[in-house]
Amino acid sequence: MGIEIIPIGGYSEIGRNCTAIKVDDEVVILDMGLHMENYIKYTDSDDIVDLSPRGLIKMDAVPNINVLKELKDKTVAICTSHAHLDHIGAIPFLANEFSCPVYATPFSIEVLKTSINDDKINFKNELIAKPENSTFKVSDNLEIEFINVTHSTPQTVMIAIHTKYGVVLYGNDYKLDKTPTFGEKTNTKRLEELKPKVFIVDCLYSTNYAHTPSEMVAKEKLTEILLDNNISKQSIFVTTFSSHIARLKTIKELGQKIGREVVFLGRSLNKYLASAENADLIKFNDVTQVKYSSKVKKFLSKIDNPEKYLFVVTGHQGEPKATLSKIVFNDFFNFKPDDIVIFSCQIIPVPINYENRRRLETGIKQKQVKIYKDVHASGHASREDQREVFRIVKPEIIIPVHGDNERMLAMKSLAIEEGYTKDKIILLKNNQRVNID
Repeated sequence: MGIEIIPIGGYSEIGRNCTAIKVDDEVVILDMGLHMENYIKYTDSDDIVDLSPRGLIKMDAVPNINVLKELKDKTVAICTSHAHLDHIGAIPFLANEFSCPVYATPFSIEVLKTSINDDKINFKNELIAKPENSTFKVSDNLEIEFINVTHSTPQTVMIAIHTKYGVVLYGNDYKLDKTPTFGEKTNTKRLEELKPKVFIVDCLYSTNYAHTPSEMVAKEKLTEILLDNNISKQSIFVTTFSSHIARLKTIKELGQKIGREVVFLGRSLNKYLASAENADLIKFNDVTQVKYSSKVKKFLSKIDNPEKYLFVVTGHQGEPKATLSKIVFNDFFNFKPDDIVIFSCQIIPVPINYENRRRLETGIKQKQVKIYKDVHASGHASREDQREVFRIVKPEIIIPVHGDNERMLAMKSLAIEEGYTKDKIILLKNNQRVNID
């Protein structure tokens, strides 16, 4: 019967990542992510929203798992590559539709536990933590391998499915960071050994004709800004991805180095910091954390000398209900001219984020606050990194994922440059199944 690739989400679109691999009569689901733009639009409504699988699928906020209806009883595992919501965020809502365990690295498991508890979800699946660079059986015939890669959240892995027909390798997301500031480098030695039949691979930055800079570059940018003696009298707010533990570690250490009390403001930050601590990755018990917006306003109103603090806040994409937007538009804080807001991030490339950030930056500038933007290094491989990975992995067949049509075509052209014939590069849309001989 062989291998069948079933694309459910993330094909010819950005986000909502979900792929099913059918091997004979068994199925493994790889990732189960949110479509962030659709999910935010839907859940930000003031009306009561239907968070059932049916309601979320109807709004295109989660992968349409109905395409697996006839295969639910044959699904033996859900495996997730890392803790970003566009890869893991739909698991609490959808996993109950399958009678199988969920496998992930310890940090991702802790993020799932926190999400399930916070949203009071009746979650029935067993959550099983597996370390990076481990191998485990999910059935008599299928073995899964988690291979460590660098990314912008800890314990990210490429997932290899070992079958009697060959290896299916799922690489979504990753980068080739040779000088990571937290965690190990990508396990290129193991990737060289695999010789996969199929490589399902992240194409998000295939139109970026460059190498992706190391996280060390972002650390150096932050160091240059925060160690500038000319900002000693300014209030400083930094916003970044709540899941970017390496970046948060850098910000915390720099804040303490310049003698400021570091304060984390926002629910999402609290969630990921707690998950990192529960996974025994790092401790943040030497900083102040304020979880809920109602308490953030009260906390900030009591501070007499804000220039003695470094505030780390949620809301880097300009989300209207996030902490930074409330600070700016709901007068949670009395900004002075020349205070500083640092966006240690890039804008996730969807229209709603561009509009939200435009609105937020306009509001900040109206208060005569100085903005630093793109103080960041991406977690995604750019085109030259993808070229290097093709040369390391040497797959027989390449299937781009996590990109719109432009990005998928760009990866196809790269593969052709690397000597692949067109029949060995498969471009798919959601639910456009393909059998691998």
